[in-house]
Amino acid sequence: MIPSEIRKDARESLQGNWGKAACITIAYSIVIFIIGVIMGLFRNNNIIYTLLYAVQIIITVPMSFGLLISFLKLKRHEDTKAFGYLSEGFSRFSKSWEVFVQILIKMIIPIICIIFTYVLIAVLLISSVKSWVFTIIGVSLYIACIVYVVSRGLLYSLAYYIAYDNTDLTAKECVAKSEALMTGNRSNLFLLQLSFIGWIFLSTFTLGIGFIWLLPYIQVATACFYTRLINKETETN
Repeated sequence: MIPSEIRKDARESLQGNWGKAACITIAYSIVIFIIGVIMGLFRNNNIIYTLLYAVQIIITVPMSFGLLISFLKLKRHEDTKAFGYLSEGFSRFSKSWEVFVQILIKMIIPIICIIFTYVLIAVLLISSVKSWVFTIIGVSLYIACIVYVVSRGLLYSLAYYIAYDNTDLTAKECVAKSEALMTGNRSNLFLLQLSFIGWIFLSTFTLGIGFIWLLPYIQVATACFYTRLINKETETN
């Protein structure tokens, strides 16, 4: 898959819907901002802050799932509202967390590798033995682990799309299907995501305002990537 073609699909899907896409992004940002403000008010109270942090983690997963659904519906020219991601996500609260847990299980080894490299680098930094050889080894292992984590993570990047389109599948089956679809296609999705790096830099220079339109652009492009893979699988079968 050529990234430029998928981005073109995304722009065509967003044609006439850029305003709605921006409203969804703003609505999501407002909720995230409010949560951040509330947590900030209790930063000095460890107990309440910890409870709020736990709540934040609990609600972020379905909210993210709902946001993905909103942009997928936007890509399909289906009706969706600015704050629709809340109802879309929380109506699938258990499914969103089931998929998340299944992905987490699949990512245990990569996560352990990252933790190991962090510990190793920390030990090297505080160790009395200073050697450029150990430094190179530590940095090399860290880079290798990052590559490994990203590579594994790409395998499960379509699990939520599959969960939305296939309500009859279990979370484990959704993750397994994502892995099957992405096998041999990880580099395509990685290149697609990498192709937005210039836009990310430009959006940063606009004090973040550009992200109001960039986020839906990236999300809808990913949805277009998913659609192409599903169509390809259907044609093959």
